[in-house]
Amino acid sequence: MSKGTALVADIGGTNARFAIVDLEGLKVPSFETYPCADFHSLQEAAAAFIKQSGAKPTAAVFGVAGPVSEKSATITNLNWTMTREEMRAATGAEKVLLVNDFEAFALSVPTLGSADLRQIGGGAPVERATKAVVGPGTGLGVGGLVWSASRWMPIPGEGGHTSFAAENADEIDLIHSMYPELDHISNERLVSGPGIAALYAAFAARRGIKLAARVGANETTRRALANEDPVATEALDFFMLALGRVAGDAGLMLGARGGVYLGGGIPPKIADRLAAGNFRAAFEAKGRLTHFMKPIPVYVILARDAGLRGAAVALSIAIAEGRC
Repeated sequence: MSKGTALVADIGGTNARFAIVDLEGLKVPSFETYPCADFHSLQEAAAAFIKQSGAKPTAAVFGVAGPVSEKSATITNLNWTMTREEMRAATGAEKVLLVNDFEAFALSVPTLGSADLRQIGGGAPVERATKAVVGPGTGLGVGGLVWSASRWMPIPGEGGHTSFAAENADEIDLIHSMYPELDHISNERLVSGPGIAALYAAFAARRGIKLAARVGANETTRRALANEDPVATEALDFFMLALGRVAGDAGLMLGARGGVYLGGGIPPKIADRLAAGNFRAAFEAKGRLTHFMKPIPVYVILARDAGLRGAAVALSIAIAEGRC
């Protein structure tokens, strides 16, 4: 007898992904993507999906890009807030779980197969060793996964808001030109879609180019990959350098000999450039611990439903443990 159906959601700063899964198997057969800009709240977006799908879920889980407490959450780059009770009302689900999106992303890693991943350097992962997940998109998510006696345990956090470590005077000047009004430059300010756009503007200014309009992350990336704009190439190269440092820092902090996994919307688009460019050197360049970094494999997560898979796993665990 079926245990019923569940709504699973992966909510970033730009897109909201929703799917209906069977609670028996918690597989994600298909999903719908809604632009977050079309809605005023997660409650409104979830209710729209429920209406469109005609589903009547008995449980729901929302992986959200921001801090999560037991009963409420905030999506940092949207300024959306929600409570479990509000999401019950919006979906009709009796059981509701709110989870950090990169906690869910980390839980997806054991479900990924070879077709879902592309390796960028390093060797084989050490079995049951700690794993790190780093994901640049609208923001920057960071998480981890550690093996316990019974299962993989996710490590949530807000690592995207840790301080960016400039390594020389030129980089300091560049960052100050990007964000002259800020007294704290987080990793997310550079290693994200908005960061790519800000880097393009900064490198254009250095060349004395006056931009008639803002060049966004997607257009910057397209131009760089097509080798048609040297400013875009500079911006993407610095983005990859910064991503390599941040991913390396996450791997070093967690001792992630099980691998560092790159999620989010950007890495799959630039996987070829990551493999050929400056990313791996920046990842490994950790002074006296460079030898520790060299064997750590880095994987680009190609599966677009990874966040949904991880949210489904988180829901399954919470139901089994009686937490929702």
